[in-house]
Amino acid sequence: MSCCCGEPEKDPEEENVTRADEPKQFGPAPNRSCTDCWCLIVLLASWVAWCVVTVMGLTDGNLQRLYQPRDYMGAYCNLNDNWNGGLNLEGYVKQSYTMNVSAVTDVIVKQMMCSTAASEVLTQTIGGNPPLLPTISEQQDYLCACCRIPCQKCEGTLQVGGDLTAVGSISTVITDKLEELRGKVSADNLFSPSGANGQVFTDMWNEANLYFNEVCLTSCNANFAMVNASMDDSDNTSTSAVREYVYSMAPDNDLKPAYEAIAGYVGTRADATTIKNVILDNFKFDALPLDVCPYSAYRCIPMPGVEFTELVTDSPYCTFKMSAEVIAGVGDALSGTFESLGLNAMGSSIMDTVGTWIGDFQNAIDAFCLVVLSSFIIGFIYMVMLRFLIGICVWLSVCLFFIVLILAGFFAFISSSRCSGTSLWETGQTIVVGALTTASVAVTNLVSQTTPASEELSGINGGNYTGVQTWTKMGYYCADWGLSTNLNPAYNSTNYPNSDLRKNYCRNPFKESDVYKANTIWCHTTDNEVRWQECNPIGVIRPVCSGGYDIDSEELRIALEVISYILWVLAAIYAIAVCCLTDRIKLAIAVNKVASVFVVQTPRILILPGIQVLFAGAWTLVWCLSAAFLLSQVPSDYVPSTAFATYAEAYGTTDIPGKCTDKWPTGWVYKDEENCEMINGTIPACWKCAQPRYAFDWRFWVSFFNYLWNSALNVAVGQTIIAGAVCVWFFTPNNEKGSRRAFATAVYNVFRYHLGSCAFGAFIIAVIQLIRYMMKYYEKQAKAQKNRVLVLILKCLQCVIWCFEKCVKFLNKNAYIQIALYGTPFCTSAKKAFFLILRNALRFGTVAILGSMIHLIGIMFIVAATTISGYFILSGIHPYMAPAVQVIIYFFTGYFVARTFTSIFELAVDTTLQCFLCCEELNIAELGDEGFVPSQLEPWLDKSQPPELASRKKVLKDEEDRNAAVM
Repeated sequence: MSCCCGEPEKDPEEENVTRADEPKQFGPAPNRSCTDCWCLIVLLASWVAWCVVTVMGLTDGNLQRLYQPRDYMGAYCNLNDNWNGGLNLEGYVKQSYTMNVSAVTDVIVKQMMCSTAASEVLTQTIGGNPPLLPTISEQQDYLCACCRIPCQKCEGTLQVGGDLTAVGSISTVITDKLEELRGKVSADNLFSPSGANGQVFTDMWNEANLYFNEVCLTSCNANFAMVNASMDDSDNTSTSAVREYVYSMAPDNDLKPAYEAIAGYVGTRADATTIKNVILDNFKFDALPLDVCPYSAYRCIPMPGVEFTELVTDSPYCTFKMSAEVIAGVGDALSGTFESLGLNAMGSSIMDTVGTWIGDFQNAIDAFCLVVLSSFIIGFIYMVMLRFLIGICVWLSVCLFFIVLILAGFFAFISSSRCSGTSLWETGQTIVVGALTTASVAVTNLVSQTTPASEELSGINGGNYTGVQTWTKMGYYCADWGLSTNLNPAYNSTNYPNSDLRKNYCRNPFKESDVYKANTIWCHTTDNEVRWQECNPIGVIRPVCSGGYDIDSEELRIALEVISYILWVLAAIYAIAVCCLTDRIKLAIAVNKVASVFVVQTPRILILPGIQVLFAGAWTLVWCLSAAFLLSQVPSDYVPSTAFATYAEAYGTTDIPGKCTDKWPTGWVYKDEENCEMINGTIPACWKCAQPRYAFDWRFWVSFFNYLWNSALNVAVGQTIIAGAVCVWFFTPNNEKGSRRAFATAVYNVFRYHLGSCAFGAFIIAVIQLIRYMMKYYEKQAKAQKNRVLVLILKCLQCVIWCFEKCVKFLNKNAYIQIALYGTPFCTSAKKAFFLILRNALRFGTVAILGSMIHLIGIMFIVAATTISGYFILSGIHPYMAPAVQVIIYFFTGYFVARTFTSIFELAVDTTLQCFLCCEELNIAELGDEGFVPSQLEPWLDKSQPPELASRKKVLKDEEDRNAAVM
């Protein structure tokens, strides 16, 4: 390109494109040298760093922490080393569930302790016997805990199944309920609405996490039936003996002083003794043996009537299952409840279904191979078709986009004008009729130089209207007034002399004495179905909605109207731009045609994406394995090991982070009622932290950067190879195109000279991606810290970085093309690509936009054709096989093949454009069969020739034509 004055200095690298021994040839720089070798040293150092952190992960990491099931406090099943001196759970391989005694008995205990009978024992002197809570302060605390007096802890009376006013009622009701929980009666009573516990446990499954503990057991068969089975209980110290748990309230339970006062009563007060006996006799639960459940007896109490089974075969997870007596007792009602959980049934059905799918795929593998082959053939056919149909596709797409803008604006305008009770079609038809009639009358008046008639809708219901509207609001033509063929011929000038019933103009004729009058002007129509219809005056385009609008909000209607105008303005700008860019659109079509010819003549290039996918898959698997060891190393001090007094302090609130959840990845909180700690000797602290499964440290980020860099390098190498192949093919004489080893030459050049430049470009992408992912990490940290402002800032930064990454990827792709063409280092190539894009922004933009349309059409064509052909192939080979799953597989196969073709085609288009610009800016072009310029680009490059060369070529051609004529 030249400046305003003077001759620009020649770029020696650009001269390399044309430098060769005689006879003169053109093409990618033949005299190449290694570029950006230093980056390979850095890449090698990063591999060493990755190996170091991977070895560190293999030394200290434990993959089982990422997938083994965990219990309620975060300990890992089947592991002997758990955080914070946790239990040795080796051999306890199944995650199952036991009864959470505190949650299950909560309502029962409150019904007993907060009853009128218990309140009298604890707070009143009866028969000379003092209350069990001697001080007013203790009594007030108890009454508040039971919500028997208004206090800040309560919103009203506790709903615990009814008040027990007599001690005898406590003995009967509480005993019956606890016998169901302890399995002393048939288990079906516990889940039946007619049982002692009523509806309490029929809805238990909706809150399974509340009523059950997650524990690690030896088998999913560890349930209540095991407790009742004949087991060794002669020695209570034996690990195989059934254990007993005596209920004890958690230290932070406000009812604990009152409960202990009754349970420990030693006086002669009869009512207190009765309640005490209920506690001593019924608040005892059998627990699983220690060799089955390694926890304290409190965590090992099975729920009567509930059994467990493996989620899927050999799964370490157990899921709920009803016992036979429960099914027999409550029938289908509870079965429906269990089925709503869906865990067991879903797991089995999914595995069975997946197994069937795999079996069908194996049986139809011959059809699948034929479908893959046909898909590649379809891709080649599409590339061949592009040479002939791309112009039609492009111009059709251009027109369709213009139509979409117009229709989208019309839809928004219709929506803003739609009356209540009318359809969009009716509203649109009314608007179109109004616009056309208004335009028609305006043109007629202009041509005939006629003064427009008044279109004022005056008088009662438009009775004084004298305009010239002859069409109804839905586009029916009006008939003359008074015709005998009209629905009501009585409407004529004789009967209504004051209504100006001339010709077929819309009017609203009526007399003062008429009972019924039309709402507005109308006319008889010439249509045999719609005999009459209302009209709108000339100039009224939008319907008049006397009954209100379909969209009530006026602001929304205005917004839709504004959007419609914006879309129409954009359509106008788009149409003008298309007219101005016609030549560039034709050039883009030619470039796409050339790229399609390249793909057809260089079929070996299609193996490159497959190789890249294999490499990416293998590298991802290796990296994921190494990263898993690093992620599993959660530091011992990641979450506090101390206990906290309240759940809010441990877990946090909506505005305040918790001690256990103030960083990401986040653990969880559990209540350890048996090992509560005392703060200052008075405040019980029972809430503790559980560690997350994984955590991030500097070693992971080193490993992750290596993953990003090598993944980006894989992409960069592929793009440079494709660009190099296109460059070699482009500058090959036309009569030799397709015969030279363009692909092999490009592979050699990349790995011999330019691997360092590819690594440099990939390094930049990896750094940007790493920053974006770290912003995501810090966003998660800010969210854990409840810092909403910082979360929003980091989200915005991620968006900006993402946009910047897309720009850099685009620039990198074009830099790789420059490397393939000129053999320059990455920075030089990126600079040249940037200014090349800047000088030819409209060309690049046009090619990019049209390329997107072509790629979409190509993907749709190849996927649809592959899916349809696959269906017929399957039906022909395996006519009795269900086609649904196989067709879905063929659909995704077609998509993969389509992406293979379109990704190569996309880069071939970009490279072809740069080769064209190289020829244009350097004024180099050899036309014809012995020249290298593809015939599709000759009209543009022939214009770029120096005058003397063009003249010489013309003389030679004329001489050849004369010689041919003589012959």
